[in-house]
Amino acid sequence: MYGWTGQILRVNLSDGSASRRSTEPYTELFLGGKGFCTKIAWDELAGGIGPFDPDNMIVFMTGPLTGTAAPTSGGGIASAISPRVYPKPWYTRSHIGGYWAPELKYAGFDGLVLIGKSRKPVYLWICDGSVELRDAQDLWGGGCFETQKRLKAIHGSGTQVLCIGPAGEHLVRFATIQHNLSNASGQAGFGAVLGSKRVKAIAIRGTRGIRVADPKGFLKSCHEIQELVKNGPNFLHMVRPNKDRGDRHICTAACPCICTTRTRRNVASPSGNDRITVMGHCLTEAVNRGWPRTEYSRDEAGKIRTAATPGFERGAEIQYLIEDLGLSAWEYFNFYPWFEILVRNGVTRVKELELNINHAEFWLDFLRRIAYRQGVADIMAESLIRISERLDLLGIPRELWSQLTDTARFLQPAYGFPSHRLGRAAESQPSPLWLFSMLHWAFDTRDPMASHHQSSFLEYILPPHHGVPKPKANVPTEKIERVYAKLFANAAIISPGFEPVEDKVRYAIWHQNRSCIKDSLLLCDFVFPKTFASFGNQTELDCAEDISGDLDAESKMLSPLIGKQVSSADLDLIGERIFNLERMLHVRNYQRNRSVDETIRWICELPEKSDGTRLDERIFAKFLDSYYAQRGWNKKNGLLRKEKAVQLGLEY
Repeated sequence: MYGWTGQILRVNLSDGSASRRSTEPYTELFLGGKGFCTKIAWDELAGGIGPFDPDNMIVFMTGPLTGTAAPTSGGGIASAISPRVYPKPWYTRSHIGGYWAPELKYAGFDGLVLIGKSRKPVYLWICDGSVELRDAQDLWGGGCFETQKRLKAIHGSGTQVLCIGPAGEHLVRFATIQHNLSNASGQAGFGAVLGSKRVKAIAIRGTRGIRVADPKGFLKSCHEIQELVKNGPNFLHMVRPNKDRGDRHICTAACPCICTTRTRRNVASPSGNDRITVMGHCLTEAVNRGWPRTEYSRDEAGKIRTAATPGFERGAEIQYLIEDLGLSAWEYFNFYPWFEILVRNGVTRVKELELNINHAEFWLDFLRRIAYRQGVADIMAESLIRISERLDLLGIPRELWSQLTDTARFLQPAYGFPSHRLGRAAESQPSPLWLFSMLHWAFDTRDPMASHHQSSFLEYILPPHHGVPKPKANVPTEKIERVYAKLFANAAIISPGFEPVEDKVRYAIWHQNRSCIKDSLLLCDFVFPKTFASFGNQTELDCAEDISGDLDAESKMLSPLIGKQVSSADLDLIGERIFNLERMLHVRNYQRNRSVDETIRWICELPEKSDGTRLDERIFAKFLDSYYAQRGWNKKNGLLRKEKAVQLGLEY
């Protein structure tokens, strides 16, 4: 095979057995990554399985481009039943950047499936086609950074390690799987899934290569696409920065981009006994400098009000501890405004917990309590939205219960995931961008925006609006409109307001299908699809009549890699197939229907802070009806219609 290694490794932790399955049956219809994960889940994952049951499979998957020179192709994906999902855990996925995914392919495997439960702590050692379960009793209880160091000392510095911290061991519902400095499977709680299986780490070493059908043609395409994407994320860096800062940090293998990740060195550790290095990214800025959240007054949203996170001089220590314990950093941004409501109303203590929330020492202590489920933090380790069901156990005055519950829903508005690029709590987005985010949220299985940045990043070249300062590049609106007219046949897609509904829904669906492709090829969501071109300076941008990018970039790299012509239309069909199969998995296993899809409506009925646009029931129904019709779903229950299933090759 070209591109793929041809094997998926399966390990049964209950009896220690390992087997191999051919990749080939999945490649043509499901491509890799998310596609493989979804098909395996459809075939093998039954309804009624809980996140901590031995029958819950956790799958780690690469894509055909992984481990090659394709720009930004270094990440991987994991899938499982998520303990994070509320009110009922269900199947979803999570992305993990870094270097582990290429290493897994170099070791001879396109993916890894773990099922069952070990009787004692173990770690998995994978090396050039061989696999071994090793005792991890002496690693159990250790932090993520120390665990990686120790396994690299045993197996060599080139070993790539995925591991959990104390939070995963104690089944905290938002526990992470960590890799390197800050690469993580973050929000889905898959660290707790590994913890329930008694797997401390997966250590990988590989020295094999990947076969390429047309090496010269593939490298030519990779060089072409590298020139297209080297400025970094769409919109954020449409114009190449004047200076490439020396603290730049490449977060994932094969990435040529100037991005937002940075390295901070020689920072005091939380223990104060040594110096550490941390990786800077968007959440780092929020911990260190604060994050002005979108507030709603009582008149606008009843009892809901969130405050800005303040930032701390010792923010790097907080970040380091979060990552070492194996916790999702998003919980800090949820717990702070929730605690702030208590403090504002005169409650400064919850059981043994003193709410000194504007002091770094409080957070360092609180995070440790969460990770080890100590005292009242045992309840809080269940996630903010679940605390609302147990307020009677916290000794909180009853008159605050309603406000705290409403705020928890506001901060975690759908499926138990924190608000992210939704145009309300965390980040404000002008119309129509929040409509695309709304549809992504309504029909996904988790916070979708980790894989939909390109439908929301457009805000960074729009005129200044709530929460977003002056754009980094001056991009005339008429040039933006010409791009959408050329690529999507209608510039009105990005016009303010709700109309034209059909075209705006069509654009959201296109992004969802392309997201499935990105997550199956495994390319960076900050960069692909490449809607806009990159420019060396503002003068180049000013002189360019056409600033559109290249929506065929993915197919240009894949075709010479695998030795088969695959068009963008072919990829879009595969993406549509993957999206629909995941939908049908949720219909079959979790009885998903229209009422679940409507979960997000209430928060979008709040006014958007940039321009005041808001939903009502009639408008939302109109968008859902259009979406169902364009997807080929029954409008009443969301089931895939037979004729659409046949078209997608999903007759089963």
